[in-house]
Amino acid sequence: MYPNKNYENDIKYTIQLNRFIFRLLGIWPESEPSFFENLKRILLILGCYFLLASELIPTILHIILVEKRARVRLKLISSVMFTVLAVLKYSSLVLSKNQVGDCLTRVKDDWRNVVSANARNSMIEKARTARRLLILCGIFMYISGLYFRTIVPLSKGKSVTDQNITIRHLPCPSYFVFFNGQISPGYEIMFFIQFFSGFIKYTITVAICSLAALFAMHICAQLEILMMLIDNLIDETEEKNLNGRLAVTVEHQIKMRNFIRLVQNTLEHTSLLEVMGCTIIVCLLGHDIITEWEDQNVISMCSYLILLTSIGFNIFIFCYIGEQLSLEGEKLALIVCTFAWYRLPNEKARALILVIAMSIVPMKLRAGKFFDLSIRTFGDVVKTAVTYLNIIRKMME
Repeated sequence: MYPNKNYENDIKYTIQLNRFIFRLLGIWPESEPSFFENLKRILLILGCYFLLASELIPTILHIILVEKRARVRLKLISSVMFTVLAVLKYSSLVLSKNQVGDCLTRVKDDWRNVVSANARNSMIEKARTARRLLILCGIFMYISGLYFRTIVPLSKGKSVTDQNITIRHLPCPSYFVFFNGQISPGYEIMFFIQFFSGFIKYTITVAICSLAALFAMHICAQLEILMMLIDNLIDETEEKNLNGRLAVTVEHQIKMRNFIRLVQNTLEHTSLLEVMGCTIIVCLLGHDIITEWEDQNVISMCSYLILLTSIGFNIFIFCYIGEQLSLEGEKLALIVCTFAWYRLPNEKARALILVIAMSIVPMKLRAGKFFDLSIRTFGDVVKTAVTYLNIIRKMME
C-alpha cells in the first residue's frame, strides 16, 4: 500500500469548495458538531426557508390577485417554478445529509488508502476536474442571478400608473397583504430579501452540481485505479504477491460498487428534480425570450437569455458527468475483456471470472431511476423543451 503522507491536504483540496458552499446553506455534515454548531446550522436552515418563502408567497399572491395578463403571468410562473424547485432540492439535501456524510467518509477513506503514486495522481486530476465544473457552474449561476436581481429591476426605474401611483420595480413582482411594498423602508427591505433569496436559490443549484461532480469524478478515478490494478496482475510472477494483488483488486472493486450504489441513492432525487424541473424552466424561459424580443425589451431579453444559458449549462454538467462515468465504465469493460488473462495460472485466471463479470456491467448514474444521465439525455431535454415551447406559443396566439 502506498503511504499517502499528504492525504489531509488532498482531502482538503478535494472538498474545500464543496464544504464552503454547503456551509452557507447549513447542511455540511460535520463528524462531531458542538451545540453551537448545531444551533448555527438550524438557524441557517430556517433562514434559508424564510428567504425562499418571503419571495415565493408574495409572488404567487401577485399572480393570483393582481396580475391579470396571461403573458405576464406566464413570465412569473418560471420564477415561481424555479423557487419551488429550489425548495424541493434544498429539502432533499437536508433530508439526505447523513447519506452525503457517508459518501464523504468513503471519499476520505479512499484518499487515506491510495494504492500507488499513479493512483493518487489520477484522483488529483479528477478532483481538479470536479473543482473546475463547480467553478464554472458558480460563475454562470451567480453572474446571471446578479444581473437578474439588480440590473434588470433598477434599469426599469420608476413608472407612474394612470392613477398617479409611482411604482418601483422589485426583482420579482409581489403582493404584500400587511404592508405597502412601494413605500420606504418596505421597498428597500423587500428588495434585499429578494436579492438574498435569489442568492440562496443559486447556491442550492451550485451545491447540488458540486456534489454530483465531486462524487462522479471520484468514481471515475476509482475506475481508473481498478484498471491499473488489473493491468498489474499480469506483471506479477510470484504467486504470493499475485494473491495479494488479486485480493486488493477484488476488494477495491467491491468498495467501488458499494460507493456507486450509495451515490446513486443520495443523488437520485435531486438529479431528477434538477433535470425535469430545469427542462420546464428552460421551456418557459424560451417563451419569455421570444416575448421580450417581440416587445423590443433588450435588457429583460438579455436577462432571460443569460438565465437560460446558465440553467442549460447546469443540466449539461449533470449529463456530462454521467457521460464521463459511462465512458470510464466502457474502458474498464474493454480492458477486462482484452487483457492477457491466459498468462496467469489456471486457478488464478478462474478467480478473475467474477471480476470480469462485474466489470462489464454498465456504470451509469440515473435520475430518479427513470433515465440515464448522458449527453444523449441532454439532447432529449433540449428537444423536449423546444417541443413544449412550440405548444405554449400556439396556445398563447
